Amino acid sequence: MDEVESMLSLAQAVRDKVFAALPADAELVVSCDPLNKAYLSGYVSIAHDLAPAYRSAVLATRGTAALVTSAADAAPAFEALGRAELIHRYGEFYFDREESTLDALTQPAPALFEVAFTAALATHKGQGRIGIDRSDDDLLWRLCTEIFGESRILDVTQQLQACRAVKLPGEVARLRQAAECVEAGFAKIMQTARAGMTELDLAAMIAESIVAGGGVPRFVSVTSGPRSALADAYPTGRTIAQEETIRIDAGCTHNGYWSDIGRTLVFGSPGQRQSDIYGALLRGLEAMLDQLKEGVVARDLFEIAVGTVRTNGIPSYRRQHCGHGIGLRSYDSPTVAAHDDTVLMAGMCLCLETPYYILGCDGMMVEETVMVTPDGFEPITTLSREFLSI
Repeated sequence: MDEVESMLSLAQAVRDKVFAALPADAELVVSCDPLNKAYLSGYVSIAHDLAPAYRSAVLATRGTAALVTSAADAAPAFEALGRAELIHRYGEFYFDREESTLDALTQPAPALFEVAFTAALATHKGQGRIGIDRSDDDLLWRLCTEIFGESRILDVTQQLQACRAVKLPGEVARLRQAAECVEAGFAKIMQTARAGMTELDLAAMIAESIVAGGGVPRFVSVTSGPRSALADAYPTGRTIAQEETIRIDAGCTHNGYWSDIGRTLVFGSPGQRQSDIYGALLRGLEAMLDQLKEGVVARDLFEIAVGTVRTNGIPSYRRQHCGHGIGLRSYDSPTVAAHDDTVLMAGMCLCLETPYYILGCDGMMVEETVMVTPDGFEPITTLSREFLSI
């Protein structure tokens, strides 16, 4: 099965899951949210990276997913779905074509999204209810109400969010692929990096490994020495000296699914101060892992992490969160924080972390990605959690 077929197969499994969670008379789900569009259709659009305000939509039934796209986005959307009649275009962009079967992608399109979306709705001939995702805005709610009346529409925002929070096996596989891309970069650093290289040198190794693995680099933060305390900062041409703290936090997407991995490294061996601080952070992470399983409350994990770090050498330790869900978004639901009462479910995928930043000195972190199981967790990342010595 090639990549496109694999994504379409996963999208079908997603639609089966979503419609099973909806009332039996629901027969169409529509959304303008780019992530839910990818979730229901299997098409991940680069156009949303190029123009974040770009509006598109998915119209999903149990068996198919049609898309409303810009005229420019139509050709890659067709590559993903394979059926021109499922692509409803708007705006101005020009493709020539060699096959008459592609006429639908080259003819003039209406100027406005609303017109194209209404035309797409007109192709739906069922009599059941229309589920509207309201996580983006209420444009689709208004348009569908005008066409079908209030009695035939229902809000499915929460159901979509709940479905996305618990991952299907195909989604977990993609999270693993995204993690492997970044881990390959760490492996290259461990094998070839040396004191005297720059932050940019190390970042290039990670970015190259991500692309070689079929991923899209999303963030590569390599910071060293005092800069390692800057949290999410871009790498620079700063030369890294022996025994300086190196903090790397990097992530990519693979077929739309994210990775987010953080580790602390040093050329040589960490000193006693570095080892003591990192040891407290590692014990905080491992305390969360020891208690992680279905039924645990997110905020309880947070309290475990913070309390463990404090009692193991950093009494002043504070965090706004110690982890987050991950999937089609890097920071997804739930959040491992004091305010989040989410009860964890098997199949949820989390990034658990215990970073610590001392401005003017250095910063350290360890971040692990896992899937919650009924009695524990299944690792998604495979890197050693120890202070990495090069």
